[in-house]
Amino acid sequence: MRFGFHLFMVDPAEHLEIARTADEAGWDSLQVADAPFFPEKVSEPYPYTPDGSRFWPLDLPVLDPWVAITAMAVVTKRIRFIPSVLRLAIRQPLLEAKSLCSVAAVSGGRVALGVGLAWMPEEFKWLGMDKKTRGARQNEAIQILKLVTRGGYVEYHGKYYDFDRLIMAPVPEKPVQIYVGGTTPPALRRAARYGDGWIGVMHPMAEVPAALDELNRMRREFGREKEPFDVMLHCPDAQSVDDIRRLEDLGVTDLQVTPWTMPDTPAHLGVQAFMKQQPPLSAKKDAIRRYGDEVIAKLA
Repeated sequence: MRFGFHLFMVDPAEHLEIARTADEAGWDSLQVADAPFFPEKVSEPYPYTPDGSRFWPLDLPVLDPWVAITAMAVVTKRIRFIPSVLRLAIRQPLLEAKSLCSVAAVSGGRVALGVGLAWMPEEFKWLGMDKKTRGARQNEAIQILKLVTRGGYVEYHGKYYDFDRLIMAPVPEKPVQIYVGGTTPPALRRAARYGDGWIGVMHPMAEVPAALDELNRMRREFGREKEPFDVMLHCPDAQSVDDIRRLEDLGVTDLQVTPWTMPDTPAHLGVQAFMKQQPPLSAKKDAIRRYGDEVIAKLA
């Protein structure tokens, strides 16, 4: 099992210290958010809270994921970084491929990519993208990222993206893993068909077997059941070493934890109940080290 946590709602001024601490304490990954801007008003509810409200302040400072990862990669040695999730459906895939290749070069290949559709209509409208075609465009964009980042001259001729032979350099020495986020049936199918893994949101342990059974069924449908595939989940009720081993037996490869939250935080309140807890930097660093000693070291 690998272990990671997300930096959404963490003050960017703390990122470098937190990254160094996690790197030294044996953690495997850090996730960073992608949020180009926050509209004052949105025309659709947020899909991951019971009442559809956004749980963060709209002036929350969120660094561009590629900038944040580059800064943290420079001060660390082994930990991996993951945009989670990059709103690929509102971005131009060739430009994102260039950023991905550049960050892979700077970090020594310590980067993976989580991708998602984006949900705010205003993002699509103001960035000149069609929300109605977001799923189909994301399917093509994932294929383009994989194609371009492997090196050499490539071309692509799809319904939404089209280009003749081109080359991009530098490219990663090893293929960058692309994880697909989302919990809807189309998101699971996208992960099964095009992804190197799946990023869930928050799932109690009791929900994990059914979710992975469905995902594995889809992977068999696409003839990919024998290929390597990562599963990255936040399971707040997986607190003991035995719990974590059970998840590993089910096929979970990466457990997402928020190490500095109170252990009795109710899981039914959602991921926001964990992310909104932001103790001082010293408390965060102590919690990161403690989890490394008490959990990660025992499962190494």
